Amino acid sequence: METKAKTLILCIDQDNDIGKKAKVPTPIVGAEANKEAAASLAIADPEEADSNAMFGAIKLYKELMVKYPDEEFQVATVAGSQQGGVEADRKMVEELKVVLDAFPASGIVLVTDGFADDVLKPILQTRVPITSVHHVIVKHSERIEETYAVFGKYLRMLFDDPYYSRIALGVPGILLLIVGFLIASNQLQNAGLAVVYVLGAVFFLKGFGIYDRIVNFKPKLPPPDEQVVYVARVIGAIVAIVGIYQGLSSAILYIPAEVSFGDLSWWAGMLPMFLSVFLLKGIDLITLGVSVFFVGGAVSNYLRKDERLAQNIVSLNLTYWVRMIMIESAKILQAPETEINIWSPLIFYTLASIITTIIIVYVLYRRYKRLPFT
Repeated sequence: METKAKTLILCIDQDNDIGKKAKVPTPIVGAEANKEAAASLAIADPEEADSNAMFGAIKLYKELMVKYPDEEFQVATVAGSQQGGVEADRKMVEELKVVLDAFPASGIVLVTDGFADDVLKPILQTRVPITSVHHVIVKHSERIEETYAVFGKYLRMLFDDPYYSRIALGVPGILLLIVGFLIASNQLQNAGLAVVYVLGAVFFLKGFGIYDRIVNFKPKLPPPDEQVVYVARVIGAIVAIVGIYQGLSSAILYIPAEVSFGDLSWWAGMLPMFLSVFLLKGIDLITLGVSVFFVGGAVSNYLRKDERLAQNIVSLNLTYWVRMIMIESAKILQAPETEINIWSPLIFYTLASIITTIIIVYVLYRRYKRLPFT
């Protein structure tokens, strides 16, 4: 049997009004699906010309079905992107490929709502020959009142549509603010230079697509548990660095101006004093910074229900006791004649750190039936 010729009646919505206003996904294949989509678009925006083009495509589809009963016809609508340019063209080509996979047409009848879409013909013809172009133009009255109504519609778009108002209102607004500031500052002679800079920046950002990239930029934030870790690390590092700086600054005050770096015997004799001053002045902030680091890890592991939370608890316990041991050690470095016995704070804090660590590990072992940080 002879294969029927297949013709696709294709309607194009280059700026994707059907998706933006009517929330209908594209491509749309079939007369009934296009009818429902066009009705949805007409309800969402009765003044939208794309709905008329879709209705025109359906009308043409029915006429061709009657006129050429030996041929097979299908009607479809593809959409581009409101960003325009290459992005819109690529999206329409991808959607056309989907339609042609479902309906392998031998020719296309292109239906548009104006002459602007004619630039798409070379792109479409690389896939399937275009046998005809059908324009659907909305008729307007010749009366002046309707001309003003149409003009007012597009004028309102400049004020109400954020995509257009950013340029139509934002740039003049910035220029007026700059000129007003220069007038108030008695610098009106520099207004021309300021206007040139602002317009140059706008043309540069818009011309190279930088503005659209900035507007459409959507940073990918890490999950909340990772955010807590990052913030804790930054804060902990800052606090610890301040503590180190405070300790070093205090220790440097004990260096006489006449001492040279080559006097090794003097430096060796003063090393215990420097170390003790550094610890006494900086250990609190250093310990706080390390504790913030471990607390951030504990919160993150708690949010993730991670058993490594136990490791953070043990680390916090040891951090506290290490601080106490360091302080007592610094005091002994300053006064080496201090007597050390079983009741000395240094011995007590050392034993306390060992005992509390053993208790915490034992409790965690009872809780998890194993050591969760091994």
